[in-house]
Amino acid sequence: MPKQFLENKFGNKIQYDPNGKKYRYYVDGEPKASVTTTINKRTRPDLQNWYKRNRDDSMREVMLEDNQPIDKINFFINRVKEKAEKKESFGREIGSQLHDWIDIYFKSKKQPAIPTSKVVASELPLYSSRFDRCGTNDVIVTKDSWKGQNAVLDWKTSKDYSFDQAIQVEIYRRFIEETTNFKIQKLAIVNIPKEPQKEVSMYILKVDDSYYKGFKAMTYLDQLESNFNKDLKKWKKENNKNATNK
Repeated sequence: MPKQFLENKFGNKIQYDPNGKKYRYYVDGEPKASVTTTINKRTRPDLQNWYKRNRDDSMREVMLEDNQPIDKINFFINRVKEKAEKKESFGREIGSQLHDWIDIYFKSKKQPAIPTSKVVASELPLYSSRFDRCGTNDVIVTKDSWKGQNAVLDWKTSKDYSFDQAIQVEIYRRFIEETTNFKIQKLAIVNIPKEPQKEVSMYILKVDDSYYKGFKAMTYLDQLESNFNKDLKKWKKENNKNATNK
C-alpha cells in the first residue's frame, strides 16, 4: 500500500506510511504515535525479544550439556532463527496484504451479516488532537435500511477476537466523529482467518463508554510512565553529580 496524504476538517495534514520504520504517521510534519501502539503497549507487553533470547539460550545450554561443539551449536541456532524469522515475516505479510484485497472480500459470497452494505470510506487516516494520536480506519459502511446510519468495520487476521481490538474500533469511531463529518452508530470486528478452510465471521460491538474508558486509562498510564522516567533520569543525574563532588 502506498503512502497516503490527507487533510482533516481542522486543517491537520496527515501522512500515513504503512511501511514506515520508526513512525508510520506524521501530522503537520511531526511524528505521532498510533492508537495501536498505545493499546498494544498495555495489552501485549513486549516480551517477544525475551522469548527469543530464552529460546536460543535454552537450546545452547542443552547442546552444551550434550557436549556438542560450539560451531555446531551456533550453526543449529542460526538455522532455527532463520526459520522462525521466515514464519514471522509470512504472518506479517498476510496481515498487511489483507487491506489490499478488502474490495475482493466485499464481492465474496462469504460476506457476513452486512451483505448489501455500501462503502462510505476506506483506509481513512485519522488524527485526534485531543489524544495526540493517529490511526487508520479500515472501512465505514452503510445500508439503505439503516436510514443514514454508518458502521465502522475493522479487519483482523488473528486466531480469535480480543478486547484490545474492541478498544481500537471504539477509538476509531470517536476519532472519526471528532475529525470528519461522519457519524457512526454501529461497530464490528471482522475476523478473516489466515487458514482458507476457516469461515469469515463478524463480532458486533455495543456502542458505549466502556472501551473508551479503557483507552483513557492507557493514555494516563503512558503519561504517568513518561513523567516517572523523566523524574528518574533527573534524579540519577543529580545523584551522580553529588557522588562526583564528594
